[in-house]
Amino acid sequence: MSYYLQELDKQRLKNAQITELETMHARAKKITGEDLGRWHIAYDDESRPGRGHSITAWAANGENLATAYLDPYGHGSLVICSVELIHNDSDEEHFDEGGNCEHEQD
Repeated sequence: MSYYLQELDKQRLKNAQITELETMHARAKKITGEDLGRWHIAYDDESRPGRGHSITAWAANGENLATAYLDPYGHGSLVICSVELIHNDSDEEHFDEGGNCEHEQD
């Protein structure tokens, strides 16, 4: 299994979901030309106990973002977009001389 899935996720996901996420990871890398890194996963409630969870997964590297929805059987879709930075608390150039961000002004 690949480095971009956390160990706990590997234990919770169905094999079909892992296989499809590996495919989506490779597709995202091919489309963007970059490795988006680790996938973060949010689990929906199981509709029937033991069936598995539908998931929403995302990976981002600051320039691109990939999201995926997968049902327990590994069926789903991949969406990739470029990221436009709007705000960054760590960027001093983003703030005026008074320390104010133009996006947070009333």
